[in-house]
Amino acid sequence: MLLFAHIGLALAAGRMFRRASLAFLALGSILPDIIDKPLGQLVYGTPAMGRTISHTMLFLLFISALALYLRDARLASLSGGVLTHLALDFMWASPVILLWPLLGPFPQAAHLEAWYYLEMLLASLRDPFILVPECLGLAEIIYLLLEGRSRRQEKARALRPPWHISTASE
Repeated sequence: MLLFAHIGLALAAGRMFRRASLAFLALGSILPDIIDKPLGQLVYGTPAMGRTISHTMLFLLFISALALYLRDARLASLSGGVLTHLALDFMWASPVILLWPLLGPFPQAAHLEAWYYLEMLLASLRDPFILVPECLGLAEIIYLLLEGRSRRQEKARALRPPWHISTASE
């Protein structure tokens, strides 16, 4: 999955939880890529090694345990976002990575230049299993942005004095 699917679908799932911090949920939904893509480039010399430490159950369990220990709803939302990321990346299909270090080291990926890797990601949008979640995620993000704007406008109208005269632009 790419950016919109990770963020948008995590936000859609998070709306079911009243106490979820949508900002931390969104951050958690892309956190594994924020950590692992640069790490793969730095340590392994290729962005194709972008599924390492933070794409593991160990990483998810660490953040979840920290959230429980601190009783922090923001960290719980962050761990929910990471869980959503792992699910959308179908990490159960890569048990060596998901269960690292139990099954051995991370598998080596082909060495790719960053531009070729980006080109490959964009080409993956031809696959309906990638394109449809991306479109749904983008639709959710747009919906939430419009809903937030509508709420702000309602609050602004509620704060106006009763003698306020409306104009056509309002």
